[in-house]
Amino acid sequence: MKNYLRHAVETMKQHYIERLVEAGVFHSSDETIQTLTLSELETLVKRLDRA
Repeated sequence: MKNYLRHAVETMKQHYIERLVEAGVFHSSDETIQTLTLSELETLVKRLDRA
């Protein structure tokens, strides 16, 4: 069960990272984005959607 949850979190993180990179908020080579939590990424994407 633990691995499924970890996989789901990593999949969601990657999805949000791709959206932020596509929007130009981050560059794909930026290591900072990889250190953000799922909640932080989700917040950034929500702000992006509101703009």
